[in-house]
Amino acid sequence: MSIQLEKKIIDAINDPASIKVIATISKEGIPHVTAKGSLTVDENGRIRFLELLEKSQTQKNLVYSIWFDKTVAINVITADRKSYQIKGKIYKTINSGREFQDTYVATQEKLGYDIDVSAIWLVDADEVTEETFAARREELEAKYPYELHVDRLAKDELRFAK
Repeated sequence: MSIQLEKKIIDAINDPASIKVIATISKEGIPHVTAKGSLTVDENGRIRFLELLEKSQTQKNLVYSIWFDKTVAINVITADRKSYQIKGKIYKTINSGREFQDTYVATQEKLGYDIDVSAIWLVDADEVTEETFAARREELEAKYPYELHVDRLAKDELRFAK
């Protein structure tokens, strides 16, 4: 079931200064991670990005993901170093028609006429987690208040003994 992305997540994804990567899996279950500068959120709230290479491992994995309803993971790191992980399913791919043609032309005008567009991929987000260290630590300490690494106890004991 897809979710609506919060404004701060949309802003992070749409910010050209953010670093954006997508993780996919092959049919053998091998993970593949690649940067996607074209990753944005469209007017319908779906994550949208371009795959430029027809035979890339990302393209192969995305086809596998849409055929077999596999999850993809996207990580966005903002300019102020916040990290968000978004898990979702491929909604659809666009590789023909007016939207594809307009995108193809705009991409070539921006990147050069020797650049092709293999497909436009759309992802429905199912889950968003802030992966920034401080946020994860706070969440995990609240969830598991009685689990503490023994080294931290020893460090505290040594610090108080001085």
